[in-house]
Amino acid sequence: MERQLDGRTVMLARVVLLTYRNRTVDLSKLEPKQIGVLVLAAPFVLLGASGWTEQLLFTTPSPTKYLLTVITPIIAAIVALAPSPFLVFVGAAVFVAPAATLNVSFFGVSFQALVVACLLAGIPLLLGLTKPVGKSALSAVLPYMLVLAAIPAARGSNVWEPVSIGLYAAAVVFLCARAIKQHGGLLVVLCSSLTSLLLQAALAIWEFQTRSEFDVYTGTIRSTSDYFFDFQSQPRPTGTYSDPISLGTALVAAIPVGIAAVYILLQRGKRLAATGVVVALAVIGVGLALSLSRMASLGALASLVAIVLFAPRGARGRMAAMSGGLLAVLLLGAITLGGPSLLERASSVSDPTARGVVTADGDRDREFLWNLALETGLEHPVTGVGVGNLNKVLLAHAPGSSASTHAHSVYLQIFSESGVLGIGALALLLGAVGMDLRRARARAPVLTAGLAGAVVALCIAAVTDVVTIRYVAVATTIAPILGLVVGLAGQDADDRSR
Repeated sequence: MERQLDGRTVMLARVVLLTYRNRTVDLSKLEPKQIGVLVLAAPFVLLGASGWTEQLLFTTPSPTKYLLTVITPIIAAIVALAPSPFLVFVGAAVFVAPAATLNVSFFGVSFQALVVACLLAGIPLLLGLTKPVGKSALSAVLPYMLVLAAIPAARGSNVWEPVSIGLYAAAVVFLCARAIKQHGGLLVVLCSSLTSLLLQAALAIWEFQTRSEFDVYTGTIRSTSDYFFDFQSQPRPTGTYSDPISLGTALVAAIPVGIAAVYILLQRGKRLAATGVVVALAVIGVGLALSLSRMASLGALASLVAIVLFAPRGARGRMAAMSGGLLAVLLLGAITLGGPSLLERASSVSDPTARGVVTADGDRDREFLWNLALETGLEHPVTGVGVGNLNKVLLAHAPGSSASTHAHSVYLQIFSESGVLGIGALALLLGAVGMDLRRARARAPVLTAGLAGAVVALCIAAVTDVVTIRYVAVATTIAPILGLVVGLAGQDADDRSR
């Protein structure tokens, strides 16, 4: 038993240390501080693995809570040993963003993992241990955006929800922008985001094949039959998100950024790492296709075109070949798994309301909501009806509406609730992102092309749904994209000012 325990301790030490060092660790050469950290962390890991910690802290056990008790002391050890604890917390925040609404209670006190990661990352910021980001266009227009949004928000009936989503997203954007100023920060943000979305896509594929859904909080598996978003008899996977559209929107941004990462890795001769990213992109792309989210899929296709157009001239041919090859692999994998459901869903893109289309009635309802939202905005063109008030209009005039009914379009939702003031704020946002992409291009042209493709994909996905502005999990999942744009643009501006 003692030998097994010693073996586990040594293995734990190697795992912890290899997470931040790129060489094999000789335990005999560890510094006293490192040995102390490992000795302190090991008992807590073993107690967590035995289940004792879970029984002590939680009244209702679950696999998620069990893993939390095991992983927490490991993360604490990594933070203590890592050269930059700030990057560890930022990576954790990016990783847990898809489960941002997950609440865990300790002794009756509830908290969200994302909030904890952001607060812990804020400690080095308050202590002045991180480098500031240079000025960006987005930071410059932010005060004007807030002024434009203030009046519609003041007229709203449910202001806290969009405000809280904006705060969550802004926090992740800020942390990611700061992170890439640190050595290795860019790699941490990209790897954390890609790994998180890879898990979401893998979970989606599992859900699609098993017709089941995994509850991340309780750790239970339940049937997805008769789910609202089912397509014919085929359930649509959601990952840990609330619906398949959210899943599709979250996954779509990874495609162009991943292609850019593959190109950069190949340029640096890191073929093994490039192969790993390609495999991850294949899984993510199949998960996106199986979500049956039409506009997100169209956004992915548009992003492949955008990444070629935004790429440096010398890289466009190779980027086009990589995009085409990846698209072929994704189509083959998606059709193999999705079969008739995927093909029938894709065929409805050209004429969604045509006779014989399974979802024609739902798309006609969506068109009605679009028209109603547009009319509402035209009746209140300056400030709209107020943030959160469109639902009241839909309940009064759209048959079958419920408390969750919305405009099914980010742009129409903003126009109907905020008028031209809201559209002006959105225009400032998109314009600032465009300017920051232009600045970032001088510093990281290939990566910026991938980020531009992600922005294009998200803008297209926003045409037919509102998940990016209604759900904190979606907003914080895509926030690292803006964080990278702001960070790269800010770095460039800061360097030029010297």
